[in-house]
Amino acid sequence: MTQSNIWVTPQALKTSQMLIDDLHINDGVGLASILNVSPVFSNFEAVSLWVQDKLTSDYERFSSYEVLRGSLVGSVPAFLQGDCW
Repeated sequence: MTQSNIWVTPQALKTSQMLIDDLHINDGVGLASILNVSPVFSNFEAVSLWVQDKLTSDYERFSSYEVLRGSLVGSVPAFLQGDCW
C-alpha cells in the first residue's frame, strides 16, 4: 500500500489491507464511487475509508472481518469482481 494522506484508525488500516490482499484489489480509481466514497480517492484509500466508516457507524456488527468482507463483496457489482471475490 502506498503512502496516503488519509487518516484511519490502525484497526481500519489493518483490516483494509487484509481486504485488499484477500480480494486482490488493484490500486487505481473507480472503486471509490461504488463504495460511496469521494471519487478523488484511489481504490486503496477508498477501501480504507469505507472500512473506517463501517467500523464507526456500527462497530458491533462490522468488527468481524467476515462480515466486513461480505459487505464489501455485496457492494461491488458481480461483473466487476475478480475470481478471488
